[in-house]
Amino acid sequence: MNIGVDALARGPTPSGSCGIARVAIFVAGVVVIGCATPPEKRIAPSPERAWAVPNTATYSTIAKANGEAARIPPQDGGVPPVDPGKAYELAELIDIAERTNPDTRITWERAREAAFGLGIAEGVHEPILSAKAAAAFQRVPLPLPKTTLTPQGFFVADTQAFLPALTLKWLLFDFGGKEASIDAATQTLAAANFGFNAMHQRIVFDVTRAYYTLSAAQRRVEVAQVAQNQSQVVQDATESRRARGLATLPEVLQARERTAHAAYELQAATAGEIDARMGLLEAMGVAPMTALRIAGVAGRPAPPQLEATAETLVDRALSQRPDLLARVAVARAREADVRKAQSEFYPKIVVSGDVGQNIGRVRTSDIPGWARVNDLTYGASVFIEVPLFDGDLRKNRLGVAKSELRIAADELELQRDRAARQVVKAYEELKVALRQREAAAVLLTAAQQSYDAAIDSYKHGLATFVDVTTAQTALTRARTADADATSLLYTASAALAFSTGDLAPPAAESVPDASGRPR
Repeated sequence: MNIGVDALARGPTPSGSCGIARVAIFVAGVVVIGCATPPEKRIAPSPERAWAVPNTATYSTIAKANGEAARIPPQDGGVPPVDPGKAYELAELIDIAERTNPDTRITWERAREAAFGLGIAEGVHEPILSAKAAAAFQRVPLPLPKTTLTPQGFFVADTQAFLPALTLKWLLFDFGGKEASIDAATQTLAAANFGFNAMHQRIVFDVTRAYYTLSAAQRRVEVAQVAQNQSQVVQDATESRRARGLATLPEVLQARERTAHAAYELQAATAGEIDARMGLLEAMGVAPMTALRIAGVAGRPAPPQLEATAETLVDRALSQRPDLLARVAVARAREADVRKAQSEFYPKIVVSGDVGQNIGRVRTSDIPGWARVNDLTYGASVFIEVPLFDGDLRKNRLGVAKSELRIAADELELQRDRAARQVVKAYEELKVALRQREAAAVLLTAAQQSYDAAIDSYKHGLATFVDVTTAQTALTRARTADADATSLLYTASAALAFSTGDLAPPAAESVPDASGRPR
């Protein structure tokens, strides 16, 4: 540092202002380095306690921002609001979910990213035309023997130039590398598009399952409410019999206990309904504070009996499931990557050319005046690049590409097996659900008749308290089983459609709207 201060004190040196500038830059660099914050000051002082991260408020503002405000208004084709006074059917809930769930936007953006990747792969192998211009000034002193023209022993050449130019470069041939890169990007785009369709099917299934789960939970609340009312009826009848000397005190106390237990079961069912409602809101991708009402499944026709065999359904799934088709596209992309890596072992032919203008002038200290030029420059060349040695870089790249191809093939086979298992499992579960639904309907009818007879007999002194409570418990279980069997049947039907790829199939043609989004 003392050297820099002395230099500044002495004033201009032979290097002139350039030396002063270098010293100033050095001093500024020392100051910046000396003021840098040590890494230890940027983290918590110890791992024992949480740390107040700097500028937390700015992150909190973004984190709690309402994403709905940034979306398109409904009148402009955006997401329709949820009407708290309307009871939504399943199809309407699915439509809202496909518009609002962030997963659809994420997979859509991934598909757009893959589309841009294909454009990049195509553009890299197109001719590249560039425009450039350079302006330069150069002063060069050169030594010469002392003569009458150069008594000082050197002369100075001053050059000024402006060089605009157009350059063209084109990879003409690379033994299939260009085609392989484009093919890999094309297959990656296909995988992203299939993944987008798979996400839509996943959302439709998740909403469907959550819808029927909520419907069953609401039915359980209704069953619990009826059970509480029935318990109150039994309690009133028991207390009435007690007043007439026909029932004992333990029977009255047991009736009261049954009523209290029914009240508890009602609250437990209500808690389950809240959980199911939150699950539906999550599947739809809407805010958890949204007030949502759904239409019940009462009166809805049961799914039709199965006609196709499991083998037929498996074949259909293997030919149309978007997640499986995405795996096929990934395997094809890895095959293209292998071809690309193999092309690196062969020569490349590159054509290049340029055209420009040389506008400049030059002078020397011993010859007065400027010598000027303003003329066209051009050239062309053909390069043949032959790889000879690269420390096994190409060999290792080819090995990685082949390994990734084998991984993709194994993942495709694994996905085939998984799809077949899912179809068979869903097929068998639907058959069981159909039988369960039939059995639950018969059970409910029998339990209702048994309870009606027991309560009537008890009121007339022909049945015991135990007979009534037993019949009441059986009726509550039968009603719950009927609700669960109904929900299970519709869910199993949707699961089979989801496993075969029949749930929410893509449209035959997707036409983008004005914003570029598919309609």
